[in-house]
Amino acid sequence: MGFPQAIAGSEIYKYVDKDGNITFTNRRVSNAEKISIASFSRNTKSSQSKPSSELNLPRVNDTTQKSRDAMRREILQKELIAEEKLFSETRDFLDEISNKPEFKNNSQEKTVQLKNKLLLHQRNVAALKKELGR
Repeated sequence: MGFPQAIAGSEIYKYVDKDGNITFTNRRVSNAEKISIASFSRNTKSSQSKPSSELNLPRVNDTTQKSRDAMRREILQKELIAEEKLFSETRDFLDEISNKPEFKNNSQEKTVQLKNKLLLHQRNVAALKKELGR
């Protein structure tokens, strides 16, 4: 099975947590919205052998494409700034509560949740930086 068929056969879910953080995953999560993915051509062998000019793909001029690319980059940069801020806030809050003796005794579960949230933001920052580096 080629990569396009693997994507087309996957189920993708969008989950928004109580803090407004959005996560996309291929795992079913309670209260997540299933996202539909456009299906790919079933006949991949014939479409892969044709040059892109014969695939009847929509065409856009260079100016339009550059504008779209610039807009996409701007969106990714805004997302990166937001994720870095959330990472920093979560890290600071975790440091703050870790130093409070009354919290240490009361909720290790909350600490684990915050550490997981911190890792999620760290992964999101890394993914956004990777995408912006392309």
